[in-house]
Amino acid sequence: MTMPNITMPGVTLKEEQDRGFAISWQEPPMIGTIWRANVAGNSPHTLSLMGRSGSETIEARTRDEMLARTRQYIDRLLAK
Repeated sequence: MTMPNITMPGVTLKEEQDRGFAISWQEPPMIGTIWRANVAGNSPHTLSLMGRSGSETIEARTRDEMLARTRQYIDRLLAK
């Protein structure tokens, strides 16, 4: 017997691409909780810029702040 995938109603994964990096996040289930984005490299070059982990979690209080921080993080990586 297989178990069905358990999902939260109304919660969808969002993703956007930015200069060779993938930024993915889910809207928090409750108002006032922390927004978290995962930044991952899409190529050997961007993965090498990120170091050993290959991904980074960025947190913020709002969606716009979270996306701004992810772009700042990517800017810092590309400035190396």
